[in-house]
Amino acid sequence: MAIIQAEKREGTGKGVARSMRREGRLPAVLYGGGRDNVNLSVSSKEWMEIVEKNGSSLRTQRQTLVIDKKAQQMVLLRGFQVHPVTGNPVHVDFMRFNPKQKVEVEVPVIIIGEEECPGVKEGGMVEQIRRVLEVQCLAGDIPESFEISIASMEIGDTVHIEDIEMPEGVVVNTDANFTIVNISAPTVEEVDTEGPIEEIETEVTTEKSSNDGEEES
Repeated sequence: MAIIQAEKREGTGKGVARSMRREGRLPAVLYGGGRDNVNLSVSSKEWMEIVEKNGSSLRTQRQTLVIDKKAQQMVLLRGFQVHPVTGNPVHVDFMRFNPKQKVEVEVPVIIIGEEECPGVKEGGMVEQIRRVLEVQCLAGDIPESFEISIASMEIGDTVHIEDIEMPEGVVVNTDANFTIVNISAPTVEEVDTEGPIEEIETEVTTEKSSNDGEEES
């Protein structure tokens, strides 16, 4: 769980946002919970340090938001926008939540056991169809990730969503039994052996002896 320091900010719009970024601040907003939105800013440097340290858990776990070094509240990260060219952060969205009300979140799927997988050792390919699972649960019950072991899977084996044991209180947002990962057979490139055979003509030159046509004396 990360502790995120934020400050209230005045003004909105692209001009204000650009000015903040030049000063090393990142525009942010806090919304939800039946209350008014609050415009905030966070340190760009501190935010990137938090992202690097916490990784994907920022999107799935509750975080502590501290506003103006006073008010603390538990929030969920609901949006993290980056510049399409530079990759620098440009905006962050935080959401308040009711601890007694379920929320919808995306939880990452992590594949483990590839080194032990018999299918991989035989040349099979790991095809991960789903990299996140959309689930509903209380904010306090959000799984950090779903780990799926393929250590015993053979070529042709498949893991479906119904094969995953969900933690108590966690429900997948679909009734379909979709595929998460499978081990596919290796692709064999076919060689065309029925095509035309190229004929190669070889010129043979016979060198005549200097005595050809001459009688022996």
